[in-house]
Formats: sequence, structure tokens, C-alpha cells
Amino acid sequence: MIEIWQPRYHDRMVLIAKYKVQDKNIIKFTKDKRLTDEYHLTRQQIEKYPLESNGSIPCYAVSLSEFVG
Repeated sequence: MIEIWQPRYHDRMVLIAKYKVQDKNIIKFTKDKRLTDEYHLTRQQIEKYPLESNGSIPCYAVSLSEFVG
């Protein structure tokens, strides 16, 4: 399971650490009261998004639309 505090609402992105991505991923937001479900994304769904840094490690900048439709 990949735990994320909350998405970046200012640009509607979710940063997912590259080293945590598996073939099948369960993503849970731990601090966000709006996104309370567990979300299932495949490696292919995540890796289609660009890499950026969170300041210390490479992360995929995944669109929030993958989680809320």
C-alpha cells in the first residue's frame, strides 16, 4: 500500500514516489477527508505521467482525475 497525505490541489496532482510503484498499487490518502477510499492503479497508469522531484526523490506527478474521475 502506498500512503499519501493528500494531493496537491493547486495543480490537481498526486506525487507518487517512483521507488514505491509496483505492478499493482493500492493508494490510500491518510490526511485528506475527501478521498477516503483505497484506489487501485497499475504501473502503466502511473508511469504514463511525467517524473518530477518532491525536493529529494523522483516522483510521478499523477493527475487527480485518476482518483476522482
